[in-house]
Amino acid sequence: MITKIAIILGCVTLATPTTPTIQATVKPNVVQQVDVVQNLIRASQRTKLKTAVKQAIQRVHKTSYVFSGSTIYGWDCSGMVRWIYEQAGVVLPHSADKQAHVGVRVSEPKRGDIVAFAYKGRTDFYHTGIYLGEGLILNANREYGTTVIEPLTNFRRSEIRFIRVL
Repeated sequence: MITKIAIILGCVTLATPTTPTIQATVKPNVVQQVDVVQNLIRASQRTKLKTAVKQAIQRVHKTSYVFSGSTIYGWDCSGMVRWIYEQAGVVLPHSADKQAHVGVRVSEPKRGDIVAFAYKGRTDFYHTGIYLGEGLILNANREYGTTVIEPLTNFRRSEIRFIRVL
């Protein structure tokens, strides 16, 4: 027997294939407890993201650019971003353009945010990296053939989007 539970606007719906739907009001403290648990999970993920960014920085000039790669033994730009976020428990698509459309766009990036690049006037994104702060990004750069830290000014001919996932 399968039981489905959904919390929607303060109501709990219990339904099985053989029983009618039953609705009961959820006490406010239960909703607050759910919020507290979600906030704790998110804080844990942010901590893991910070650790993963530090680990990825240790891969500068050690992990080669490998098209379609997504491990510390070789990655491309979106594979590196994907690897970092996987360490925090978040699965991202392995595509720069798709990564540019996840999360929330922000104008003031924080360390660990995704940086996506598109050619001016275009809406498809060709490259992603991780914002490190002070105008620097970590990225797997095909031109250099390795993982590098470089200034955003190297991409001044591109449209730049900052995305916050955590």
